[in-house]
Amino acid sequence: MTAPTLPFADLERVYERLAETLDALPEAQETPFLAQLALALAHRIPDLSEVEAAIMEARRASEDADK
Repeated sequence: MTAPTLPFADLERVYERLAETLDALPEAQETPFLAQLALALAHRIPDLSEVEAAIMEARRASEDADK
């Protein structure tokens, strides 16, 4: 059984809200905000391996974007 995921329309809404929030923050606060957001979201996931997998997924995506 596959774990439930956010519907695409909701994911787009999350992306928009995140972009708006980052645009409203001073640049120096962007990284601390993202770290705090990651911890807040991770706190809601009861499976450490899922949190670690998400970290690796984000890292790979960031590395691929640099290529």
